[in-house]
Amino acid sequence: MKRRRIALVFEQSQSNATLSYQHGWPKAFLNSALFDCKPINLAGKSLVDEAAIAVYFHRERFDAIVLLHSVFSNQRNLRRLSSLSLSLCRTPKVFFIGNEYKLMPEKMRFCRHLGIDLLISQSNDPRVLSMYRRALGCCVDSIPNTGFDALNFQPQKALKDRSIDVGYRAFEAPLYLGNNEKAEIADLFVRNAQKYELSIDISFDPDKRFDTHNFAIFLNDCRGQIGTEAGGDYFELDDEIRKKINAHIISNPSSTWVEIKSKFFDDMPKTVPIRIISGRQVEAAACKTVQILYEGTYSGYFEGDEHYICLKKDGTNLQDVVEKLRDDSFCEIITSNAYDVVMAELTYEKLIEKFAASLNNIL
Repeated sequence: MKRRRIALVFEQSQSNATLSYQHGWPKAFLNSALFDCKPINLAGKSLVDEAAIAVYFHRERFDAIVLLHSVFSNQRNLRRLSSLSLSLCRTPKVFFIGNEYKLMPEKMRFCRHLGIDLLISQSNDPRVLSMYRRALGCCVDSIPNTGFDALNFQPQKALKDRSIDVGYRAFEAPLYLGNNEKAEIADLFVRNAQKYELSIDISFDPDKRFDTHNFAIFLNDCRGQIGTEAGGDYFELDDEIRKKINAHIISNPSSTWVEIKSKFFDDMPKTVPIRIISGRQVEAAACKTVQILYEGTYSGYFEGDEHYICLKKDGTNLQDVVEKLRDDSFCEIITSNAYDVVMAELTYEKLIEKFAASLNNIL
């Protein structure tokens, strides 16, 4: 396969250090033998720097310009001058879209303004990909939002030597996603830890999150990690549901999930969901940490009681889950199965190979 020369655009700083994929992707691209990458980190750039970047897109010859998730995930980090320069550039452009549950009208306008030729979604649901194609008229493909850094995420401790039975780090999920699963699974284990004599370390506190290196250490201290599919139950390009719920919460700041669910979701016709495997699950599998996950499809990579201990969403099989967590032979089988999957399919090297094949379709 021909080695492609690309401009790699991303935002990387201490402010997103706990989002391992926003650091992992640039590192993986820069280490890839498939690409000759010219990195453009948007973090901390002055107006003079921005002008230089804008000129650079036109002065240099690239096979493609690749914008990673961090360019526009929670906020748009590509400034106006650079954006204008890119929009006028004839080089094929690729955007890895992140957080596909918020700011979607803005992200669609962003894609149209730049003239994106290839959109990479985190979802592999054909309905989601079809909606993007209709909206943008460009090529669309699916690649999981993260692989794992094998220098950090690897099994360092045997399960018997890990001091924490169940660990978890997460951000609180916005209620407009249509579910409250992160909070519910965390609460289930917090409430039942004493009953089942479980040592737990579960937190949603942003100050207790870890950077890549320290999260790998944490996972190697955990026998088990809980989790749910990432994303939401309602995929939309207009943010209609999100806007309605956010407006309601502003007017009713004491609103609970039960109230939101009853008012907005119980009688709503089901739309296309966007539920995907989480990078935290890929990293846990790479560390051979037992995963206790709500039943789901996990983008087709993990199956219940083959790659993870399957927890029913109503929590009624919790006792069975705890018994499986304490079964060394069972845990050895499922962690080995999950490890084999991520090593075969979800290393950054494998994901970049998949991207290279996708990119060839537009060149």
